[in-house]
Amino acid sequence: MKILSLVIGNNSYFGKGELDNPINDATGIAKVFEQLGYDVLLRTNCKTSDYSHILQEFENKIQDYDACIFYYAGHGFQFEGENYLTSIESQIEHPNKHELERSSIRLTEVFEIIKKANISVNIMIIDACRRSFERGGLSSFSNVSVPKGTIIAFSTSPLEGSNDKGFENNSVYTGALLKYLGREQLSVEELFKKVRKTVYNMTGGKQTTWEHTSLIGDFYFNTGQMIYSKEIPYGEKFVKDSKFEVNDSKISKIIEDLRSLNWHKQNPAVDSLNLIDFNEFNKDELFLIGRNILQSAGYANNSTTFIENIEKNLDRYFNSDHENHLLNGILFEIYFDSNGNFRMGNFKKNYYDTIFNLRKKAKFSKSFDFINEVLTPFKDHLFYIPKDSNDKIIDVDVYAISKEIEDSWNENKTEVQQIQSINTLEVNITKEISRYNLFGTNEDALKITLANYMLVPLELVNIVSNIDLKKLYVKYESE
Repeated sequence: MKILSLVIGNNSYFGKGELDNPINDATGIAKVFEQLGYDVLLRTNCKTSDYSHILQEFENKIQDYDACIFYYAGHGFQFEGENYLTSIESQIEHPNKHELERSSIRLTEVFEIIKKANISVNIMIIDACRRSFERGGLSSFSNVSVPKGTIIAFSTSPLEGSNDKGFENNSVYTGALLKYLGREQLSVEELFKKVRKTVYNMTGGKQTTWEHTSLIGDFYFNTGQMIYSKEIPYGEKFVKDSKFEVNDSKISKIIEDLRSLNWHKQNPAVDSLNLIDFNEFNKDELFLIGRNILQSAGYANNSTTFIENIEKNLDRYFNSDHENHLLNGILFEIYFDSNGNFRMGNFKKNYYDTIFNLRKKAKFSKSFDFINEVLTPFKDHLFYIPKDSNDKIIDVDVYAISKEIEDSWNENKTEVQQIQSINTLEVNITKEISRYNLFGTNEDALKITLANYMLVPLELVNIVSNIDLKKLYVKYESE
């Protein structure tokens, strides 16, 4: 589904009308939409003269899309039956109909564009007050009649105020929205329910979100397509390397062989790297070579050997700015697939501990700065982002009970420690760890399993248990 989003955030109103967070809100929403693969029109601090151009651009572009999303953060209110989304030049304290007509977008204008485009899914998100003067205007938003296939979500219920603060750099509504937008396979209705609960709880019941829908089917913001940040310094066909096109160059041939899944081709390809002068590579090629060395390690012996001796092998790939694009590719491959999608738990974990050990070497700091920046938008889905400055001991609380079970080899009973719960960083991971075969192992084996599951260096994992874990028995979900 091809999706267009128009995102507007206005801060710089006159006098007491100035707001702190709408630009932060709009920028945060736009960034997530880009990561989800949507085409985004981001506009901030819009003047009266900007709105006609913005609406015309939106109208021209929307014809080529299957769905659209309209997001607005700023002052908004109702006057004589019409809903207005103001420009920064609007008079917030003493509005009148004629001034509002000139300086605002009417909600019905957006509806008219959507109706004319005749697209199947339309989502409108309005983070604005619906009574007076916090984020908003001087009276409530008017009741709305939305086009077919539309859901409109307001940050407040009718006659309620909307809090411009709540999260560190966001309003309480958009801050909650950002927490859930990237969650995979969460329907739009379920998403707004979760947002409503979070906003209600964080405001002590003073703000309740409100939605009206005429959607026919389901819509999911993230169906598994969440992608890399568009700001990273590599071409799209190298980030989404499924799109890579082979040409006649010897470097292209090496990349093709590394991707072949045939170790008879992969092993000579690794050998060939040392025969090519460093200056013949460009940064995109090095990035993609790094990705494919990792994906072939474990199958092709030469790729495995390269990773096992990674520090020595990477030394020849530094450029004059002390960047190592080959290592950048290796790190990126751990977290992102061949379509540039975040792996969302299905990470490429082979040799990760060996690779992460490089974070302690100053000469590789730029590569770990790179992966830290790329992974920041996904931090809620990670236990750890590899960078020396991020290193903190991760305590894992393990609650177990002593239990005697029958030994299958004889009639004797043996004492085991049956794990009841495993929690870390406020997350219960008992179910996930129960899928590993840990029967009869000890705390050391559990620590290795935890590090692997969480994708964390082994030395950062600390088990805190109520009893000694000498012979484990993990209770499976089916028991």
